[in-house]
Amino acid sequence: MKTLAKETKKQINLTKEQRKQIQNRMHKLKMKNRNNSSATQTIIPYIEMCSNGVCWVDKNTFSMTVEFFDTNYELADLDDKEGIFSKWCSLLNYFDDSIDFQFTYDNQRQNLDDEMDKIKIPAQDDDFNAVRNEYSEMLCKQRRNSNHGFVLRKLLTFTIHEASLKAAYRKLNSIADEITRLFAEFDVKAIKLDGKQRLEVLYHALNPFSDDRFIFDWGLKLKGGYSTKDFIAPVSMKFKESKFEINGGYGNITSIDILAGELSDRILNEYLNCGEQVSVNIHIKSFDQLKALKFVRGKKTDVEKMKIDEQKKASMSGYDPDILPEQIKLYLDELSELLADLNSRNERLFNITLTIRSYSTSKKKADLQLAKLKRITQKNACKLNTLDWLQEQAFSSFLPLGYNEVPNVRTLPTSALGVFIPFTADELYQSKGCYYGINSLTKMMIMADRANLKNPNGLVFGTPGSGKSFFIKREIIDRYLKTISDIIVVDPEGEYYDLINYLDGQVIKISSNSEQYINPLDVNFNDITKDNQEDIIADKSDFIISLCELVVGGRFGLEAEEKTAIDNATRKIYNNFFEHNPIRRTMPILADLLAALRQEGEIALRVANALEMYVSGSQNLFNHRTNIDTKNRLICYDIKELGTQLKKMAMLILQNQVWNKVSLNRDEDKKTLYYIDEFHLLLRDEQTAKYSVEMWKRFRKWGGVPTGITQNVKDLLSSSEIENILDNSDFICMLNQSAGDRDILQEKLHISDEQIKYVTNSGQGKGLIRYGKTILPFEDKFPTDTVMYSLITTKPEERNLLEQKLAELKRT
Repeated sequence: MKTLAKETKKQINLTKEQRKQIQNRMHKLKMKNRNNSSATQTIIPYIEMCSNGVCWVDKNTFSMTVEFFDTNYELADLDDKEGIFSKWCSLLNYFDDSIDFQFTYDNQRQNLDDEMDKIKIPAQDDDFNAVRNEYSEMLCKQRRNSNHGFVLRKLLTFTIHEASLKAAYRKLNSIADEITRLFAEFDVKAIKLDGKQRLEVLYHALNPFSDDRFIFDWGLKLKGGYSTKDFIAPVSMKFKESKFEINGGYGNITSIDILAGELSDRILNEYLNCGEQVSVNIHIKSFDQLKALKFVRGKKTDVEKMKIDEQKKASMSGYDPDILPEQIKLYLDELSELLADLNSRNERLFNITLTIRSYSTSKKKADLQLAKLKRITQKNACKLNTLDWLQEQAFSSFLPLGYNEVPNVRTLPTSALGVFIPFTADELYQSKGCYYGINSLTKMMIMADRANLKNPNGLVFGTPGSGKSFFIKREIIDRYLKTISDIIVVDPEGEYYDLINYLDGQVIKISSNSEQYINPLDVNFNDITKDNQEDIIADKSDFIISLCELVVGGRFGLEAEEKTAIDNATRKIYNNFFEHNPIRRTMPILADLLAALRQEGEIALRVANALEMYVSGSQNLFNHRTNIDTKNRLICYDIKELGTQLKKMAMLILQNQVWNKVSLNRDEDKKTLYYIDEFHLLLRDEQTAKYSVEMWKRFRKWGGVPTGITQNVKDLLSSSEIENILDNSDFICMLNQSAGDRDILQEKLHISDEQIKYVTNSGQGKGLIRYGKTILPFEDKFPTDTVMYSLITTKPEERNLLEQKLAELKRT
């Protein structure tokens, strides 16, 4: 038979070390098989695996495999669950009697060396490599502990009969495309596996106790005269009555007889979660629809004959012939309903073979695992068969190749087969992303980069003590150690000192008795050119009008004539600044603005009089030129000691400072992360709220990523304009919520009843994360014996341990 892939000219792309490892593997196989007439390669039931993903199984039988991934099912609301189930059943119904298919849910041991290399944070030319290494080790440990180092591979293998490999490839490829499309209809990602990827899946299935990487090269296969099976076969294997030995470990294959009328849609996950190396396989063959109808009618006829026989017996014995055994009534009702479903509803009929493979490192563990499986099976009113003297056939049939020699068959309609739905919850894992804890459902590590979102803007909600500050500090230190982004924090409670100081950041204390000054009239020198001075003045005028509106106050704000006067005064002071060699010591200050306003006459009198207090009065904190270092990549503005009036003004001025920083960083292609604690303070006043809304709308285009931290989502619903902040945030962390806030979040973010439980009386550091369209529950048991924990904890008794932890870190 001709092969599609012309592989004879392929080069060998392996390192010297990888070639050596393959040579050692081939030597072991050769030595083991020398005195053994049945080589382990013979248990792998195919003729050839091609590089394009087609497996030549037998004679005119060919298969291909699609791997698919998880989606949010377990925590979805009822309507969404029913929608997913319906689409899942449509996928099953796609397969007619010309295509056999097989679902393999394989818990495989992972080699995490490559993953660890991605997670580890490279050393930098700074003073923080010690804590960087500590953090890297913590992340690697969390990753290794995720699912205990195993990964569940979800595989759909489909098999057809064709006269040639070329024709088979065309048809299988077309089927794969349609399967991928059907999965996409309910937001499930699916990918077609090529030949090497299928061999890797087989390698891990056949070498369950090995931590070695799978190494393979098409060129070496041909040059060395090897079979693809030589690269994946176990070194040793011995089959017994109801179990087998493999590479020094133990295993068994059992089958399930489905006796229950109805099963839970959680049964598949019960089996898969009962042990580290328990896997499930389902071979499925669809009936031709006409044959299915004939089959069911025949079954119904048989039961009706039984009914007549029972009625005759009853009549002869003097009993009422209408009184029938309950089982016969039940069978007749079920068959009548199934016949109606096949005729009028979207139901098909399938023959299925359901098997479970269990691997263990000792006989004792194997026995305990088998006992667990029996308990689950009995609980679901089914029967577990040990497949005595069929272990070899069952083992070969379990491999995702589309080959089956296990005789146990059960006939099920689509809806009953659909119960074996394999979905639990979305995963959120990007190896270069920020660490956010562990998925509460799947126990997989959560890592995500907000920069990948359409709107990376973020919000963090939670009741006091739920862990908001810890969550933010953890993100700050993660981004500081991993990226070059600038980070700005507005700290109304003085909670960030230890972290900022340890990272050599700049804490800027803004208070009436501070000697650290920020000039609200600053402009970015890097932006100044002859062509854009008018644009700079226009932007500055807009900000100064907002500032004056805040200063003047009142129910109706500024009059139109007053805004014109402010704009005129702004133009005067900046035109003068640009004309006379603009340098820092000539930058306009509020006193210059006040003088220019006085020149505008009576129309500007109200504004000038209101501004006087902030120029020559007791609140003149912002009537100075900037004297702080704003070049530091980590800046914290401490506004704890500001009074109410100055705090409002400070918030607006700080937002303007952040805009200046974002503008500067955009030119350098650098992101600016902006964290606003007690975010509700900005939303109470019209001017600061308006500025915040604008920031949430425009920041992304400039490389800015704002994050608001507050207790109540209600703060974001005071107006339709402010509500835009919620709409324009694709990243939302929800920790424990009060009843009223839960209701709002559930409605606004379309959170299901099951999901909302994770923010109901939840413990510290537990809740929900919404990342784009993905919503998942998380928890974080951050190691308490680390410097990082001492830096980010908000518990006073634990913060006192910081000096001790730093000393320990230096010693190591």
